[in-house]
Amino acid sequence: MLKLTPLIDLFFKADCWSARAEKIAACGYRFVETWQGGDPAVLKRMNAGGIELASIVLNFAEEAEIAPCCPANQARFLDRIDRYADYALSAGCRRGIVTAGQSVMGLSYAAQRAALVEALAAAGQRVAARGFALNLEALNTEVDHPGYLLNDPADAVAIAKETGCPNVKTLYDFYHMTIMRGNQTEFLRHNIDRIGHFHIAGVPGRHEPAAGETNYPFLLSEVVKLGFEGHCGLEYFPVLESAASLKQTQHYLGGGNV
Repeated sequence: MLKLTPLIDLFFKADCWSARAEKIAACGYRFVETWQGGDPAVLKRMNAGGIELASIVLNFAEEAEIAPCCPANQARFLDRIDRYADYALSAGCRRGIVTAGQSVMGLSYAAQRAALVEALAAAGQRVAARGFALNLEALNTEVDHPGYLLNDPADAVAIAKETGCPNVKTLYDFYHMTIMRGNQTEFLRHNIDRIGHFHIAGVPGRHEPAAGETNYPFLLSEVVKLGFEGHCGLEYFPVLESAASLKQTQHYLGGGNV
C-alpha cells in the first residue's frame, strides 16, 4: 500500500506545526513531509497526533550558492546535506529531496551534469552510514521552474545510477512529468527500482488531484502493482478547506488503499 503523505506546509496554515499534524492525522493520514529542513525543533514538532515525518527538502532549485550542478558549490552543498540530514534524523525522518539547481550560465549541460553526479555521489556516501536516503527531483521547465537544469526523469534516473550509491534514487513528480513528457506508465514499468518517492498534484493548476486531467487512481494502482510501498506526497495547493481537501483526495484515491 502507498503511504499518502500530505505536505504539511500547505494545509491548516493558520495553525502551529503540531496542531497541523494532529489535524492531518484526524483526516486519516499517518505521514507528512515538509519543505522545511533548517530547524530540527520545527521538524520534531511535526511528529504529533500519531503522524510521522517522512521527508524534508534538502535544497531548493533557486538556491544558486549551493546548487550541486555548479562545480564550485560542492563543499557548500555537502555541508547543507550533512546538516539537514542530521536535523531530519533527529526527528526520525530518513529521507530528503535534492534539487539539481538552475542552469549555470557559461557551463555546458555535460559539465553541469558531471558536477551533479559527483556531488550526489559524495553526498550519498556521506549519509549512507546514517541510514539516510536522497531523492533527486526532475521538475517541469514549462510552467513552474524555467531554467531548471533537470527536466527529464530518464536522465534523473541515469544520474542516480551513476552515483553508484544505493541510497540515491529519484523523486518522480507526476505533476511535473505530466507537463513535461506523458507516457508515464511505461516509464514507471522500466524504472520503478530507481524511484524512492512520488509527488502528485492536479494538472493544470497544481490543486487537488481529483480536479485535473491526470488519472491518478490508474497511475498509482500501477505503482502499487510494480511493488512500490513507499511515500506519495500530496504536494498541491488546496482550493478547498484543508480538511475537506484531504478527505476528498483520500476518497478519490480509494480511501488511501491505492
